[in-house]
Amino acid sequence: MSFFSDRLSHVFYFESARKPMHRKRINLIGLLAALLACWSLAGAAQNVLMTDLVGTPIGRLPCMNRGDARLVPLAMLAKSAGFTVEAVRGKEHVTSPSCLTIFEIGNGFAEVNESFVQLSSSVESWDGSLWLPLANLDELFPTTVELSEGGDIIRLLGIADSSGGPVTLLENEEPAKQRGVWQFGKVILDAGHGGKDPGGRGPDGMVEKDVVLDIVRRAEQSLTALGIPVVLTRRSDQFLTLGQRTRLANAEAGDLFVSVHCNSYEDPTIGGAECYILKPARSERAVAVAAKENQVVELERDAEQYEALTEENFILLSMATSQYLNDSERWSDILLKKLTSEARLKNRGVDQAGFYVLMGASMPAILLECGYMTNPDDLLVLGTERGRQRIADAIADSIVEMKTEMEAAAR
Repeated sequence: MSFFSDRLSHVFYFESARKPMHRKRINLIGLLAALLACWSLAGAAQNVLMTDLVGTPIGRLPCMNRGDARLVPLAMLAKSAGFTVEAVRGKEHVTSPSCLTIFEIGNGFAEVNESFVQLSSSVESWDGSLWLPLANLDELFPTTVELSEGGDIIRLLGIADSSGGPVTLLENEEPAKQRGVWQFGKVILDAGHGGKDPGGRGPDGMVEKDVVLDIVRRAEQSLTALGIPVVLTRRSDQFLTLGQRTRLANAEAGDLFVSVHCNSYEDPTIGGAECYILKPARSERAVAVAAKENQVVELERDAEQYEALTEENFILLSMATSQYLNDSERWSDILLKKLTSEARLKNRGVDQAGFYVLMGASMPAILLECGYMTNPDDLLVLGTERGRQRIADAIADSIVEMKTEMEAAAR
């Protein structure tokens, strides 16, 4: 077992995918107490406040310790500040007002408007997101970011006064955003597994990677017909790392992210649909599902990246998505009800666990297990075009409802 997997078992009630699921249980009460204590300490010491031009708080960025340096997630900063992030020939190009900043993972220098800035720590890639040294933010984004002397406050100079309502960018914004009216942009649909990772297998040659790809393609068609932009993480039988999926979602600035999977179990009487959100696991069932879905890291060339995360940093990665937790839970509930009414799948409820594919997503993000390939009733849905269309329609309808709720809440 790797150091990372072993440490995770003590933080997230997580069993390593390399070991049998019947290992001795961790004392749940003690675990939760320790986790809450760590979470509280991390939140108190490791969050950096972001303010607008006049000093009104608009959010917080989590920090991760990397030696003596503190790193913050680029995706969350970019979303708050209105930066555009684009991957160009292995480098990340970040466009902010009157400034182009270019990063390369592992490089101790960055290019800012054709000049070079030496960084206090190299740019890192974890959980599908880039993390930048906090101490250099005002040098990296000189026209947009002002860092306090103690490094505990980030002032976003390109953000107007937000005290009277939603944050608005000072320039380069569409008319609707200039009026402070947030509008839903696009949804990211992720078909789990793919390529050399087949996922689960059912009877008569059924393979999970093919079933879920068909479902997300159908959901894309339904949403496109309704005028909702959609981005698929994969359109073919392609292998993607878990980090690539999240990185694509953030690069596309999605407003919702769902990773679609099928489940399986040794007991064929177990069936139905269930949703998961990124949060410490609270049941052995959630632990087992997360272990199964996370096992794909063994097929990744750079699986060592997961071992670089300490217990504290793993907690902070989850904190980075905690601001979207309520919307993630709400969306999960809507989706499961749609699947019950439209696809006749049993509602197995919303659970939580440490799914790598959800970590670092700068938007509400959920993982859907849309039925069991080992359950005869679920197979009647998953194994037919009509059944998969019903699942796709339920996914699309849940996104439409969430879009309506999110836009109403932003008014």
